[in-house]
Amino acid sequence: MTPSERKYGLFLAGLLLVAAPAALLAATPPDAEVQAAGAALAAAQRAQPRGLAADALAEAQSRYAQAQDAMSRKKYKDALRLADEARAGADHALAAAQLDAARAEVESRTARNADLRRQLLVLPGSQR
Repeated sequence: MTPSERKYGLFLAGLLLVAAPAALLAATPPDAEVQAAGAALAAAQRAQPRGLAADALAEAQSRYAQAQDAMSRKKYKDALRLADEARAGADHALAAAQLDAARAEVESRTARNADLRRQLLVLPGSQR
C-alpha cells in the first residue's frame, strides 16, 4: 500500500465517521416529536379556541396530518419539521384561546363591577 493510497483510505474512513451520524439521525423516526405535537393539539382542542385561535389550531392540525403522512413515507426530516411546526401552532392556538378566555372573564367582571357601582349609587339616594 502506497502512502497516497493510505491517505485516500484514511480520508474515506474519516468521511464515513462524519457522515454516519447524520445518516443515522435522518433514518431515526421522530416518534417523540410527533407524539408531543399530538398532545399539544389535544390540549389546544380542549381549550375550545374561537376566531383566530381556531384558525391557528386548524393550521396546526394540517401540519400534524402532513407530519404523519411524512412519517408513513419515511421522510423523517420532513416529519420532524412538520411535527415541530404543528406543536408550535398548537401552543399558539392554546395561548390565544386562554387569552380570549381571560379577556372574556375581565369583561364579565368589569360589567359586574359597573352594575354594583350603579346599585351603590342608587341605594343612598333611595333612602333619603
